[in-house]
Amino acid sequence: MLTIILAFLAATLAWCGVYYGFEGQHWGWATLAGFAAFIAVTVPITLLVRKRMELIFNAVQAQIIASQEQLRRKVMALQNKMQSGPKFQAQIEKEQADSIREAIAILDDLKPVQKWNLLVLRQCNTFKGQMLFQIKDFESAAPLLDKALVLEPLTLAMQMVLMYKKGDLKKLEKAFYKGTGRFKDEKGTLLYALYSWILVAEDRISEAVPILDEGRKKCESEILEKNWDHLVNGRTKRFSNAAFGEQWFALHLENPPQQKIRAQAPFGGRVSRGGFR
Repeated sequence: MLTIILAFLAATLAWCGVYYGFEGQHWGWATLAGFAAFIAVTVPITLLVRKRMELIFNAVQAQIIASQEQLRRKVMALQNKMQSGPKFQAQIEKEQADSIREAIAILDDLKPVQKWNLLVLRQCNTFKGQMLFQIKDFESAAPLLDKALVLEPLTLAMQMVLMYKKGDLKKLEKAFYKGTGRFKDEKGTLLYALYSWILVAEDRISEAVPILDEGRKKCESEILEKNWDHLVNGRTKRFSNAAFGEQWFALHLENPPQQKIRAQAPFGGRVSRGGFR
């Protein structure tokens, strides 16, 4: 905001200086001077703000990557000790959530530059909303994602999931059609997969079939093709988006299948159901 104010002030002063400072009142030269002054103020401030944002966002990413790597090593160590189950899963999720919240706190460093660019706050809140959604803090994520910058399908998919959880199916339908109109071809695959899943969950099979029919043709997705075939032939229970992997499970509508933990036999032996071999 301050950038625009200063730029307009500089442009006005430059225009007045040229227009009234020279004989003849040259309108064209005054306008050119005003435009040049506007650019001279806007560009360096914008570049400085962008550099500051990149440094902070990179710090957040580095924090997340470091914490994920540390958590991964801990999970592997615990699995090698044959520790698993709900208590184990809850402990891992808590530690992951704590690390994400620590990373979110770094974004507070962007507050001093928010007054210089109107988009900084929106970008910051979008990033916060995505990370809060990731740790299933949907209540905190909702107001942030509601006004997020939707630059890729995953952010819109998160918004749609929150609409579904609130039971706002009309708003969800509108968001879907708007999103698939914006994200063409394979970029819309996740949106078709999500909306068809919701329709199936709501037992609206007759509506899910044409959605999948449109999606399989536009996105050329084998997964959408298979799900369409299952519904058309009455195999509703075989409908599944699990093949999308992490992209699908990141929406937290279904839990990923748990990996089987195998015991490590001593001295390189192999464990079977009957014991060591």
